[in-house]
Amino acid sequence: MEKTHQVKLNLQYISMQVPYWMGYSVLSTFTSVFLLSRDFTNSQIGLVLSLANLFAAIVQPFLASFADRMIRIRLSQLAAGMALVLVLFSGILLVVPKIFLIVALIYILLYACLVLLQPLTIAIGTFFISRGYNLNFGVARGLGSLAFAAASAVTGVLIERFSSTVILYLLIGFFLFFALTTLLIDTRRHGGTYSESLIPEHHEEDHLEEPIGLLEFIKKYKRFIVLLAGVSLLFVFHTITNSYMFQILHPLGGTEANVGSSLSVAALSELPTMFFFSWLLRRFKIHSLMRVAAFFFSVKALLILFAGSIFLINVAQSLQMVGFAMHTMASVYYTNQIIPQKDLVKGQTLMATANTMGGIIGAFVGGQMLSFLSVSAMLLIGTMISIAGTLIVWLAVEK
Repeated sequence: MEKTHQVKLNLQYISMQVPYWMGYSVLSTFTSVFLLSRDFTNSQIGLVLSLANLFAAIVQPFLASFADRMIRIRLSQLAAGMALVLVLFSGILLVVPKIFLIVALIYILLYACLVLLQPLTIAIGTFFISRGYNLNFGVARGLGSLAFAAASAVTGVLIERFSSTVILYLLIGFFLFFALTTLLIDTRRHGGTYSESLIPEHHEEDHLEEPIGLLEFIKKYKRFIVLLAGVSLLFVFHTITNSYMFQILHPLGGTEANVGSSLSVAALSELPTMFFFSWLLRRFKIHSLMRVAAFFFSVKALLILFAGSIFLINVAQSLQMVGFAMHTMASVYYTNQIIPQKDLVKGQTLMATANTMGGIIGAFVGGQMLSFLSVSAMLLIGTMISIAGTLIVWLAVEK
């Protein structure tokens, strides 16, 4: 009976991860394409993306505190509700006229919902992992990457054949499915219908303690906060390549389909890391994996900087296997290891916020440099920022 529960839990979590990453792929990969079709300039695209990430970064800590303290609303219900808000904004964008301020405002809220939803999907996984359930986060996240790759490739072709409006229809479908499947996951505070006996005794005791506030968290975990600063810098270049891949590839003869293919290469390269991360955890210390990931963020940045063809950019994208993918997995387990159970949702949310802060800088700086300088200048400055982030992570990570 217990094995049946474990299989059910893993299938439910996979059914949540897959539509989330398909939606993330559609929205994040083709943001530039969509907004350019609405007559936005590169500078305006950068402003919209940075404001969306800034709004999400401001809201994330408060959302985490709310999630820590909520009693009547389950974590899965909160995630499903956020997905439905995202569906609502997608529907509004289908009918509003092409007026800059209206489209910009709705898109900022839409993109912010996407960003805010990510730490909630992670928190649902860590909810069970930290209570001793046999949830294979790596496999679920790996299938999410596979879904991301498939959605990127297919969406690029669909946009070329129809129009960028297809993005909104796909978002509505993906996140309606996400909401329905997420509501089936039981995240009641004391284990719900899953065996309460699996909750380790020390977690039960830990769970009785009240979570601390944000300022107290910052004071208590100073080194963790420094690490987050380094992570933010790493995600500057990561955001630049994801948000402006169309502009990066266009001088090389790239099209929307090439953008989809390039992001598919990156996502597919994540799969080995995601699927075999449990094996890596048994053989290497988690702080070592964090350092390896930080190092390859910068290696990838350097390769893209000096790439002279679409093929070489795709080669660089394949390093996502040991950069972004390694960080995605390692950061979840590292945070679980460093931060106590009572503050874990806040810790995971702040890790996601660090990614978001990098998104704010990357989106804004990238858009401005494309408008006033060049693609080469954007890549050079982004690479320098990435190297700085690597150094900070190496120094701040705890053994």
